[in-house]
Amino acid sequence: MLYLSRFCSLSNLGRFSLNNLKSNLQVNVSKWNNGSVRNYYKPKQKDAFFDIEGVITKDTLLFRYEDAKKVRLRNFAGMLMLPIWTYLGYFAYSLKSQMKPYEENVETNEKFSFLLNNVLSASTGVGVGFFLFGAGLSSYWTIRTMNTIRKAVLKKGGKYILLQPYGFLGRNTSFISVPVVHCSGIQYKFYGKHRFFLKVRDHSFKYSFNLEDGIFSNRPLFDRTIGVSRTF
Repeated sequence: MLYLSRFCSLSNLGRFSLNNLKSNLQVNVSKWNNGSVRNYYKPKQKDAFFDIEGVITKDTLLFRYEDAKKVRLRNFAGMLMLPIWTYLGYFAYSLKSQMKPYEENVETNEKFSFLLNNVLSASTGVGVGFFLFGAGLSSYWTIRTMNTIRKAVLKKGGKYILLQPYGFLGRNTSFISVPVVHCSGIQYKFYGKHRFFLKVRDHSFKYSFNLEDGIFSNRPLFDRTIGVSRTF
């Protein structure tokens, strides 16, 4: 009888503990569904790093590329392409008028006559093509150099990014303030790890980061802000 009474008391205690556990779970689940409590896990600051507003308490330098002399030389080389290809285009375009008097002298020679006719018929198109190629190459090189980023600074609060492009002569000292959500990072396979591009909403051209010569001051923060690919 004594053992039987002890067994009954233990079974009643176990049933009571299970009932208490079920009731506690139901209360916690109901509170969770109502959104009134979320204390099951409290991440550390490094785990909640995506919450930029609570992490960035001052202006933080993300990236810098300090080589104004090299940028100016590249910009000068890009602008120099225009007069060179313009001269080549003019030379090819003027071949028709220069070679026209020799047309009668090669009429008896079928080979030279064929070559001269090809030059006369193609000189205009080749000249225009040379000029357009030079203008496009020079424009692209100059614009890319102008939009090369010198410094990228994340402002306090983490909502805005300050971008300092080199500009036309590499002497630009002003910053452009852009919301972080308006930035989309692009990494082309063609450029590998040498260049990184940043697309900004309502901006015609992409900003370029020279990863080969530039220095990341805070790479994790860079990747979580302007390094994120977004769709506009």
